[in-house]
Amino acid sequence: MGTEVIRGIVVKEMPKGETSKQLIVFAKGMGKVWLTARGARKQKSKLLAGTQLFSYCDFQVYESKKYYYVEQIDIIESFYDLRLDIDKFSQAVYLLDLVEKTAVIGMEQNNVLQLLLKTLQVLAKGKCEPKLASCIFEIKFLQMIGIMPNLTEKCCICGKQAEQYFHAVAGGMVCAEHKRGSRTLSQGAKSAMQFVFSQSFQNMFQFTVSAEVMKELHKILEEYIAVHINMQLQTRDFIKKIE
Repeated sequence: MGTEVIRGIVVKEMPKGETSKQLIVFAKGMGKVWLTARGARKQKSKLLAGTQLFSYCDFQVYESKKYYYVEQIDIIESFYDLRLDIDKFSQAVYLLDLVEKTAVIGMEQNNVLQLLLKTLQVLAKGKCEPKLASCIFEIKFLQMIGIMPNLTEKCCICGKQAEQYFHAVAGGMVCAEHKRGSRTLSQGAKSAMQFVFSQSFQNMFQFTVSAEVMKELHKILEEYIAVHINMQLQTRDFIKKIE
């Protein structure tokens, strides 16, 4: 029975039995994978720290009957600072939830893993306001998975000149004729989204927006994700409760 190393981040943890844990890890080269960490809930367990939410680790595992069992964990980054601020923590938990719910078991998504890690680093270090960092992640994430909104000057329904209307269901900007069910998208919010689409991970967090634009982005992305990913996450609802 050989062992292998899986490098990834814990995006969900669940109790298993009296002392063990079931983990969902978003892993390099593998995407979403389930691991079992026996005895990880014991206070003196060598696996305790590495099986916490956010932990980015090398998991040494062995496979038995198509299940992975953790033998050893080498922590690369714990992202402990995320736990010290409720705004950072709530946004980070939401991002993990979004990735976990949309990932497919066994499908490699290294670009999304890199995006997630970069965003958590930015959040942990306080380099960007938490809600804005979360929106930036959402914008880039939509681009990466191939369902980014259409922000061109043409109506995404008929091809005529688009106005300032954004239609979440239609998938982007629309003309006045098709504005029913849309909302106005300010130039500031549109420019912010276009900037993120055009930038690398290193540069896309290097801007700020007004409170009005921030509120606008948050609402538009919430509607767009609800329609095109077809899910309403409880972790996002929790953020609303603490705001």
